[in-house]
Amino acid sequence: MHTAPRPLLTTFSQAMHARGPPGLLFPVLPLASSVLMLLMSSLWLLGAGPSLVLAPDLLLDPWQVHRLLTHVLGHTALPGLLLSLLLLPTLGWRQECHLGTLRFLHASTLLAVASGLMAVLLAGLGVSSAAGGCGYMPVHLAMLAGQGYHPRQPRGALPPWLLPWLLLALTPLLSPEPPFLQLFCGLLAGLA
Repeated sequence: MHTAPRPLLTTFSQAMHARGPPGLLFPVLPLASSVLMLLMSSLWLLGAGPSLVLAPDLLLDPWQVHRLLTHVLGHTALPGLLLSLLLLPTLGWRQECHLGTLRFLHASTLLAVASGLMAVLLAGLGVSSAAGGCGYMPVHLAMLAGQGYHPRQPRGALPPWLLPWLLLALTPLLSPEPPFLQLFCGLLAGLA
């Protein structure tokens, strides 16, 4: 019996696909999370963090409504920036790979606006410390809270629902931004 030799291109393609997910010839960084890291770092270097703070009194101007979304991109304190940048590869890359780039961007945008609206609502009710901050941590907490109750998540040493609450408790110890109530609004947005 004589078998025909397999074409070299087919063999190479199969070998490359065996190393990673189907359709990728080499592993790549998740696009949205990597762009978010670059954007947050660039905004920090340009000193744009204070101009993106979620300030309820500024939201009365229709040209400032962008702050409901952009407050998560700016940072005014270096520890807050470093924590956000550390958690994007740790959590964000995995979430983006799981959800896909477009769904990850959609979820991040929706959770940023939802946590911002909750913080502004609390500030409107007289809780002055609910808004006035910036940083990506509310979105991290919201994404973690949303996936913590997902039944297909692998079980680790900690129950998945405990991780966002633990991060909520530790974040104010590591960074002064965003305010605790803004972090809590992010966690509630993820639970909703």
